[in-house]
Amino acid sequence: MAASALDALAALAEPYARLLRGADSLTLREAEPSRERRLQAYWQSAAVRDLPLALPDGTPLRVLDPGHWNAVEGPDFRDALILFGEIPRRGDVELHLRPADWDAHRHAGDPAYAGLILHVAWSPDPPAKTLPRGVPTLALRPFAEAAGAIDFAALDPAATAPERPCHGRLGADPVARDRLLAAAGHYRLLAKTRLFAQALGDGDPLQAFYEALLATMGYRRNAAPFRRLAHDVPFAVVSPFPSLQRYAALAGIGGLLREDRRDLWDLWWRTGLPPATEPYAWDFRAMRPQNHPRRRLAGAIGILHDLAALLECPLGELPRALIQASKRLCEPLGLRGAPIGANRAHAVVTNLFTPYRLAIGTLDPARLRDLPGEDLSAPMRAAWFRLTGRLAHLPKDGLRQQGLLQIHADFCANPCILCESCPLAFP
Repeated sequence: MAASALDALAALAEPYARLLRGADSLTLREAEPSRERRLQAYWQSAAVRDLPLALPDGTPLRVLDPGHWNAVEGPDFRDALILFGEIPRRGDVELHLRPADWDAHRHAGDPAYAGLILHVAWSPDPPAKTLPRGVPTLALRPFAEAAGAIDFAALDPAATAPERPCHGRLGADPVARDRLLAAAGHYRLLAKTRLFAQALGDGDPLQAFYEALLATMGYRRNAAPFRRLAHDVPFAVVSPFPSLQRYAALAGIGGLLREDRRDLWDLWWRTGLPPATEPYAWDFRAMRPQNHPRRRLAGAIGILHDLAALLECPLGELPRALIQASKRLCEPLGLRGAPIGANRAHAVVTNLFTPYRLAIGTLDPARLRDLPGEDLSAPMRAAWFRLTGRLAHLPKDGLRQQGLLQIHADFCANPCILCESCPLAFP
């Protein structure tokens, strides 16, 4: 990457980098449906944070931050900060009137609850049977009643919601908030770009892109075998082949070729490339057909075919161009629809094409304002709620969405930072 372009991106990220440097010195300081909703209101009230709580095994528990009330599917509260004995943990909290309601609501196995650190029940009834291992249940009623009578009917969810210090500073100052989000977005993209710049300095630039593309197309479940395939069969080896033969070789070596496609087996055989010595660890569990690795590989080969044009495509037009490029092999392979959809295309633009183009110096950092947005994720919503106190009107552009993700990772989900001492709360 040209030094001037790297310096320009670093300068755009510097306001956020200063916040992080200030945060480095911080350490943790102790400091029927309607009834369940009132229980949630009680959980987020200051009264709970003053209770001397304990788990059934006697472990002291303190609510340092109840988290933000989740208005969509999933746990009731996101990003709570709980002190288990002397150990702080950030994560999600689910509340029920009775412990067995966890079983009745069939939360077990739901990936939305993967970040759960605490199950809270009002009554100390027998525990839930399907609660994940390692997630304790806190029976809240004995502690609440010991502290005085609880009038659930008088609890107002809006009145109990704590205003975050960053909301107090940034909620009424959209200009300062926008500058913060943009700087955080530049910081996140700078980190991605530096990783690419390092990879480019270590070897063939196209090989680095090729490995990252296949891994990105593999999603989390199959990123590792796709990256191994790109390493085992370097781009320099397959680049001379036509796209269909390139697909046949990679699919054959990766163990993805269908037995009834003798034409593709013949194309692979003509390359002279041997099969893998060890099978690839593909994860096919509960996989929808459109997510199968052979479809993702077809999409990646189509993108590689049009790579020169895609690297020159404006950011705003790139997601649609990627979808069209991924369809190149659909007809000869008998595939229906594009191998990648809009969500995956936007992720490829943000996590691959943008940092790669910045790293090779073909994208002006000033053009990052044109980065297209993605589907709004739970971390984006959580950070926005803390900054603004609302769940509406989230940023639609990719740069500020990346900023929300960076802020969530560095501050909102950081167990070593309390809201009262968070650098986001001070100018």
